[in-house]
Amino acid sequence: MKPRVLVLSTYYHPVLGGAETHARRLVSYLHRAGFEVQVVTKRVSREHPVEAIVDDVRVHRVGPIGERRGRGKWVALPRFFAKALQLKSTFDVIVCIDFRATGIAALAAGRLLHRAVILQAETGGVLASANHGSSSGLPPEPGIVRAVKRAPRAIYRRADHIVCIGHDIEREALDTGVPRERVHYLPHGVDLGRFHPAAPGDRDVLRTRLGWPTGRPIVLFVGRLSIEKGVLDLVEAWRLVDRRDALLVLVGPDMPAHPWDAGQKARALVAQHGLQDRVRFEGPVTDTAPLFRAADLSVQPSHFEAFGLSAIEAMASGVPIVASNVGGLRDFLADNQNALLHEPRSPASIAAAIARALADSSLRARLAEAALKTVIAEFDEQVLMDRYAQLIERAAGTR
Repeated sequence: MKPRVLVLSTYYHPVLGGAETHARRLVSYLHRAGFEVQVVTKRVSREHPVEAIVDDVRVHRVGPIGERRGRGKWVALPRFFAKALQLKSTFDVIVCIDFRATGIAALAAGRLLHRAVILQAETGGVLASANHGSSSGLPPEPGIVRAVKRAPRAIYRRADHIVCIGHDIEREALDTGVPRERVHYLPHGVDLGRFHPAAPGDRDVLRTRLGWPTGRPIVLFVGRLSIEKGVLDLVEAWRLVDRRDALLVLVGPDMPAHPWDAGQKARALVAQHGLQDRVRFEGPVTDTAPLFRAADLSVQPSHFEAFGLSAIEAMASGVPIVASNVGGLRDFLADNQNALLHEPRSPASIAAAIARALADSSLRARLAEAALKTVIAEFDEQVLMDRYAQLIERAAGTR
């Protein structure tokens, strides 16, 4: 029989983000593959019931209720731990996605209940300070911050297995002394059935359905409207791009009450520079696959990025990429080969890359073709999920 799996994910559907999307895809895959699986996550709104069924899987939401904020995961830590203990007779393995704070609850419950724990890192700088030499693009940590984080980092490194979605995180784990056999490079994958290039004639049909113009080049950003995703840099870059016919479409949620929220600031910049006819805010969208197929160019100007799920979704959709030369994006993007890379945090560099791509249709076609080959070879979700399932079964057999 397959082991029973408890997935701890700080946030989960309907909260949108790369980690949340991956967690949902993993849970759905495990359920379809015959694993008995359930989820514990944080309750962000009273509109979200304490107990729910999502994709035929039981989801338990714990308090305290609150929107996505940095300290929210720490406040919820005792509730995650208590819920895991309450469910102790129903699981054999704990998988913790984005284990900041939540990973401590997972490891404490695992140790007490003699269950294997798999931690999956969704960002760099969790197992070790960004000062240790990582090229992730994360800002350096002051000494006091490193001192405060020393104890939880030591706890995280005691996991039975650590899944790393990027090579920067993999190096970080190994550099901090986690044995090689407990460190696993398993990037996010993409569903090649959902994300695929547009068929001839589909683009205009999709744009009409979306309410987008059919006669204008469209540049697409998909991600949280947050400062670290480079949203404000992108709006400033768009002001510099001399293409009055092109439209920038930003798709993704604001981050209310979060210090990195960029939604309102981005809208204010658009108004300040008179860009209303050249920028469109689409808001959060559950299914982004049609949006990628409707676009001419995708841009991901992140300040730091452990992986970049939106980038591989665009690549699988046959859309050329302009992206920041930083972190996990460099694991699979090569400048002028399958993408155009720009300097992080540089509106001028972003603008130059976008302008170059928009001016050269043959370049866009060449980049898109190479990017699609990269995704098919390295990021087929089915292949990567099969490996994840094998790791879970191996972990369960050690306890």
